[in-house]
Amino acid sequence: MAAKPGSAGGAAAVPAPPVAPTPPPVLEKKTLAESRFLRFVNVDYARPGDNAKSSWQYVERTTRRGDVDAVNIFAVLKKKDGNHLVLVVKQYRPPMGKHTIELPAGLVDKDESPQTAALRELKEETGYVGTFIGATGQQALSPGLTNENMVRPCSSVTIFAEIDPELPENKNPKQSKEDRKMGITREWLPLKNLHHTLAAFEAQGWGVFAGLYAVAHGFYLRERLGL
Repeated sequence: MAAKPGSAGGAAAVPAPPVAPTPPPVLEKKTLAESRFLRFVNVDYARPGDNAKSSWQYVERTTRRGDVDAVNIFAVLKKKDGNHLVLVVKQYRPPMGKHTIELPAGLVDKDESPQTAALRELKEETGYVGTFIGATGQQALSPGLTNENMVRPCSSVTIFAEIDPELPENKNPKQSKEDRKMGITREWLPLKNLHHTLAAFEAQGWGVFAGLYAVAHGFYLRERLGL
């Protein structure tokens, strides 16, 4: 979790960033095509700087129920020997034409908080029950292509959770039938040197989810720079 501006905590206070500029006025927005899950739109707007009429085409999710479209779950199993593990899922992604390594993830249902959605998706995709630790802010995963965000890619959020292997529910975890039908499998990867492990998977033809790579490189930079 990011420190609040002016907070202590053993580190220098974080200065408040400038307020974001007011978005330019939207002149017209048209739906070009729509399916069950996606909507392709064209928006005309007054370009910041000179107010010239400009156009942009992008994709929206039709399933958005609130401010956040989806969640990713970075779930860790802490081990006494310090060799902690992170839970990932493998699946085939038609847009990429390859199998991928990803964080468990899914859409946020109506009247559901990102935290509740994350723990539900974790259970459905992997069978494991996790405990909420914290969350990021909204993430715009590809702002030039889609308005999707997470709290996984529209608006998304990454939820951090811990898995206790001693819980009875985690002794023999079973995925939901739907996720098994989709061919989603789970795997534990070592948290230590995770960026090297993911690079090795990539070299073998796997696609690696950007959010997973980002967290892995965060750990790497912290260790490399002594932060």
